[in-house]
Amino acid sequence: MCGHDGRPYRLEKDMSKQLKIQDAVAEIILTEGAASVSTTKVARRVGIAQSNVYLYFKDKQALLDSVYERETQKILATTEIASLQDQKIPLEERVRLYIQQVYDFSLANPDSLTLIQQIKFLRGQSPDLLPNELTPNNTVSQLLQAAIDEGVLKDLPVSLHMSLVFAIINRHTTNLQLGRYPVDKYSFKEIYQFIWDAMKR
Repeated sequence: MCGHDGRPYRLEKDMSKQLKIQDAVAEIILTEGAASVSTTKVARRVGIAQSNVYLYFKDKQALLDSVYERETQKILATTEIASLQDQKIPLEERVRLYIQQVYDFSLANPDSLTLIQQIKFLRGQSPDLLPNELTPNNTVSQLLQAAIDEGVLKDLPVSLHMSLVFAIINRHTTNLQLGRYPVDKYSFKEIYQFIWDAMKR
């Protein structure tokens, strides 16, 4: 039997369960940290047998990979890659555009940067955890490296510049979520200037 779109009902059910598993992984990361993710905890949250988790994800690494890719795909969907690659736009302006895109994304998706940060932190403990970087990260890495080479940014590893941007914006978003200050207390211009002062040569 098929669903309204002609696909088998089983496929629709499977996709739904896979999404529930990903959501459960995200909930565990947000409440307990990425290191606490386990197939046992995920199965308990979804309400399925642990063996069923392995039908979709072979191990903990695959679970984390899946959530990481889901969240970075959200960034890809909202990132104007063309503007970051446009050689007609000055490097400093393209770096500002990158920071603003991360800022706007974080406000619209407050948990996403936390998930990415948590999984990347765990990746630092296990370099093989996430072997493939997605297009947005490659584009940004190339942009920041070019800015370093041209003397626009401090001569520090690209990963440090990216971590700085993510960490400050993620903390700002978290502060807003926790009500530590009003939404209109700090403008993007102020947050950007704070980040830029730390990055620029």
